[in-house]
Amino acid sequence: MVWKFFSVMLFATVKTLFAPAVGFAAGMPYLLIFAATAIGGALGFMVFYFFSSQIMNYLNKRRKQDNRAKQLKKARKIVMMKKKYPMWLFVFILPFMSIPVMAVIVKKFYGRDKKVILLSYAATTLFALLGCVICSPVSMI
Repeated sequence: MVWKFFSVMLFATVKTLFAPAVGFAAGMPYLLIFAATAIGGALGFMVFYFFSSQIMNYLNKRRKQDNRAKQLKKARKIVMMKKKYPMWLFVFILPFMSIPVMAVIVKKFYGRDKKVILLSYAATTLFALLGCVICSPVSMI
């Protein structure tokens, strides 16, 4: 049972919404699946959030230099998106993609705001619950 818990938790570090399907397919109880998914999502967010600056530096070194016009156009789009959409919308929409993408984007846009970490933990817990509700019929097949 411990290995099943860790496998669900490890899968939840990347995809929180679909991780409960693994737990239900393995025959784990509902609350244990929810706990593993919530803990895995929070751990994945924490790791990728705090190491995203190293990841971004590594990717920037490997990337070829673009035109200054392209960089300016991208920067303008990012600033307009940040001004147009509130922080909570980013935090609650991004887990649909994946936890690492969410952590890097949130760190890049709202790295100075400390309440974004708590809001992101709440979003991953909500997505863990949503995943458990969506994937629960899998165990009945």
